[in-house]
Amino acid sequence: MNFRFSGLVSSELYARKICKLLENLNPKPLGCGFLELDKDKNIWEVDAYFNYKIDLSVKLLLEEIFSIKFYLHEIKYTDWVAKVERKLSPITLQNIFIHGTHHKKDLSLNKKNVEIQAAMAFGTGHHSTTKSCVNIYLNLIKKGYVFNNILDVGCGTGVLSIVASKISKARITSIDNDITAVETTKHNFLKNHVIPKSKVFKSDGFNNFHLKKFSKFDLIFANILFLPLKKMVKSANKYLFKNGLLILSGISIKQSIRIEKIYVGHNFKKIASLTDENWMTLVMKKF
Repeated sequence: MNFRFSGLVSSELYARKICKLLENLNPKPLGCGFLELDKDKNIWEVDAYFNYKIDLSVKLLLEEIFSIKFYLHEIKYTDWVAKVERKLSPITLQNIFIHGTHHKKDLSLNKKNVEIQAAMAFGTGHHSTTKSCVNIYLNLIKKGYVFNNILDVGCGTGVLSIVASKISKARITSIDNDITAVETTKHNFLKNHVIPKSKVFKSDGFNNFHLKKFSKFDLIFANILFLPLKKMVKSANKYLFKNGLLILSGISIKQSIRIEKIYVGHNFKKIASLTDENWMTLVMKKF
């Protein structure tokens, strides 16, 4: 027997929080994710699929915390990961081709192919913020920037790390506070033959002793959310070389104004930006 657990929420932040809580259940859901249904009204749908009927107390607790109604329906068995993956169209971003396991027949010999399997971790490459991070990184490479030591904060599925490894020979360090994301990134590193010296660690922000071993970084990806970006500014300054770059994303255009001011106040300067719909990606340089 399988069950669908779903509800409508009023922000992406709530959707992410709910997914994270559901993914921490034991046993875990078969799959969990969210989708923006109405941009103007800011309505997001959260969906999770279980092979068991979750306890009613979980449903009631989430309804109490987030003041919304959740629904639990019995459904016939479906391989949800495979179903979602088949629906996700491959993405071409300049010379990068991001695809799932069901689209190997579409591989291009003229592009760098990145295989990302749909999973509970965030980051198939389809979201505007991820696409902007990839595009802005590729633009920096075209301008002659060379990166030797890269950190990916909040790596999700590891898509940004993998793209970076396909383009350069840089050592990649990927961190996430979600163990599902860490294991997913490790799996995707193997599938995409990321260089052995690249590592993945579970870390709450920069609080992992392994980071000290890798010295400072010349590029840091951080495609996360407003509050984590705000909190990490001092750590980013500490772990970045002088003239190193930060690619910051996961924020709205309005939020980006505040983030830029915060980072300028800590010895950073904006050198580039990219807008996609209501999302903004910033490139900040440490001076």
